[in-house]
Amino acid sequence: MERRVNGQDTGHVFDVTRENFQVDVIEASRDHPVVLIFFAPQVPSSTELAQKMSQLADAYSGAFRLGLVDMSQDPGLAQPMRVQGLPSIRVVRDGGLANALDGPQTEAELRQLIDELTLSSSELLRERLDQFMEHKDYAGALRVVRQALEEEPNNPAFLVEFADLLALTGKIEDAREVLGSIPESTEGRSRVVIRLELMAQADGLDQLDRLREVYQNAPNESQACYSLAVKLAVTNEYEEALELALTLLMNDREYGEDAGRKLMLQIFELLGKGSGLSQKFRRKMFNFLH
Repeated sequence: MERRVNGQDTGHVFDVTRENFQVDVIEASRDHPVVLIFFAPQVPSSTELAQKMSQLADAYSGAFRLGLVDMSQDPGLAQPMRVQGLPSIRVVRDGGLANALDGPQTEAELRQLIDELTLSSSELLRERLDQFMEHKDYAGALRVVRQALEEEPNNPAFLVEFADLLALTGKIEDAREVLGSIPESTEGRSRVVIRLELMAQADGLDQLDRLREVYQNAPNESQACYSLAVKLAVTNEYEEALELALTLLMNDREYGEDAGRKLMLQIFELLGKGSGLSQKFRRKMFNFLH
């Protein structure tokens, strides 16, 4: 396998033997998780897995260390690591066996394993929630957050997600109460504040169908455009809401003291960092303003 540079270990990847196991695996795992790949050259699937993980170890830049155990050279570590076949993956963390996978693994499965090792608890929760949010399963997402809070009841990042989901499921007063317990400096808190502000605005507006009808009959009316955009934002129809807010920005910047641009910024906050939709409309807004 091509994993060495000038005959030396690449840094994130190293050979494991019984001689260096205690220091380079057990003791080292107290600082960084160590992933062990058990392979043998005569088992192609195991060498392929070792190569994939070597590439990922370099891609993750030292977030974990990868130890390669060549069973054809030294099978002595199989028993203490409970390895019965190849390929096998063992994760050592804080001096003990933390996880085990047996058999070939896809790159997606390997990345999931690494993410579970390297992401913070709030980042892992966010990833789990994204799967529910994609299908607008807010009740399912709320169950996941409640479970997380049972383990870490004072985690401010968890409380942000809890408050946001309470708002999304219509429990506005509960959301406000939870929001009040979150320090103002907490990342993501402003998302909940904005959602509640927009929901308060939307409460005073007509039903969505009626707002669409009004806008279709008067597409140049700024109030009709803004009202429909706000209603769409609180029902999570973000792309259509951004299109309307951009239209308002381009057609009438005087309305509501640049309400179109302000609404776009609020929706960007709701979408969160890394949103492709947010990036798309940020470019459109920038191109118009400049």
